[in-house]
Amino acid sequence: MAANPTVVPVALTAPVVQVLSASGDFSNLREIKKQLLLIAGLTRERGLLHSSKWSAELAFSLPALPLAELQPPPPITEEDAQDMDAYTLAKAYFDVKEYDRAAHFLHGCNSKKAYFLYMYSRYLVRAITFREASTFRAREKVKSFK
Repeated sequence: MAANPTVVPVALTAPVVQVLSASGDFSNLREIKKQLLLIAGLTRERGLLHSSKWSAELAFSLPALPLAELQPPPPITEEDAQDMDAYTLAKAYFDVKEYDRAAHFLHGCNSKKAYFLYMYSRYLVRAITFREASTFRAREKVKSFK
């Protein structure tokens, strides 16, 4: 993205997906399973591995859907197509936990999926750096007591 430090609101929703109502009506298990399978795929694409695992586990607990009822994958947008090479490379880096490299290759991408992975990679780099610094300071304190 641009070097502008301002906060840009980004909607992280799937493309036009009918979401189940929050009214607590869980009588349509087929629709719930469809939503869970969709969410498992979308979260996996974005590197949200635990969310993907949880939704896949919930989907597994429901009866299987016939082939005719499975949802097709979301369509690829023009922005996604333009950023496909950078996103594919960055996702490979992200999957092997090279978050700094992933963010580097996503810098300047315009698709929502690439932007999300860019910001998530940057967040993880900072979180890991902070955790390592905290661990180092704690070890130094322990050494000073000996």
